[in-house]
Amino acid sequence: MSFPAECLKGRLNAELPPPNDMTRDERSCRKQAREAEWKFRVSKGYVKDTFWSHLWFRMTHRY
Repeated sequence: MSFPAECLKGRLNAELPPPNDMTRDERSCRKQAREAEWKFRVSKGYVKDTFWSHLWFRMTHRY
């Protein structure tokens, strides 16, 4: 990577809140939003509702 890209990456990572600093309410809210997004994608036919695709979605959309 070039220097400007690494600076940008470092700055973006510094702005993100650490996941351990979230309150229980915020974690449950994000989990509920993630599940709602999954149900929306399935209802529109963007993804198939299979075990493996749901597992992939949960692993890649953690927060």
